[in-house]
Amino acid sequence: MVPREVSADAVFGAQALHGTERARCVAGEAPGLLPDSVTTRCRAMWTRVTWGVLVSAAMLVGPALGTSEANHGGGGHPDAVLYELTEHVVLRDTLRLATSSLEGSARRGSALCPDGLQAYAKAVFAMVGVHVREASRCAIVALGDSQINLASFGGRISGNFWVVVNSDATNLTDAQELVIMNGTFVGTIQVADADGRIIDILPGSTFTPTSVLPGFPLPPTAPFTGKFRLPFTLHHMAVYQSDRGRPMPVLPGERALGDPTVRVEVDFD
Repeated sequence: MVPREVSADAVFGAQALHGTERARCVAGEAPGLLPDSVTTRCRAMWTRVTWGVLVSAAMLVGPALGTSEANHGGGGHPDAVLYELTEHVVLRDTLRLATSSLEGSARRGSALCPDGLQAYAKAVFAMVGVHVREASRCAIVALGDSQINLASFGGRISGNFWVVVNSDATNLTDAQELVIMNGTFVGTIQVADADGRIIDILPGSTFTPTSVLPGFPLPPTAPFTGKFRLPFTLHHMAVYQSDRGRPMPVLPGERALGDPTVRVEVDFD
């Protein structure tokens, strides 16, 4: 569900406040101390101010945060963050069946970015004359299927993932492509809120590496939890919902060809 648009009268209601009323609003007087009409206009003023600050923050801070380093949950940074680049959906009886392509990154030392993997890849490929560029995080691409029951709003996810690096044998300018580890994932999901803006990835979900560069230890299966954050429109602005129920702007790096993307956060147990 998308919230109803706020009327022009509500958005610009603060303009009708007299100087004394405006001062009392800014001072934060309890609503009960003001007439109902003034209280309404106070709230409208604060709504306008809040969204002004939100938009300014997105413009100033967004480019600095980038994509997967951004924290929309209100807690620590996720171990991995991926974004849904494409999706196609089929509705069949009470089921929503979808296939998606995703791209993102994982922090070094996590299950999807084992310590030393990128350095090992650089050394191995150097022996055949290929230059590999190391990065601060491991790049991840994935293809996933999801199935959600539209009656219970629960379901499953599954698919394949690849850990990739940039190299001069592929293209040092575009996104990472050269595979250094791959595997599968499966999980259970449940819509977490009435508006369907957050979908939880439940305990018991796993990433299972199936192959890695020869000579590097194959990492074990890793249990994980996480969240899908679906973008929605609020006051003509694309936002995600935080764990505290607050809107967080979709940053410039969280779009695919200009469109806001679903954000997938992964935390390893």
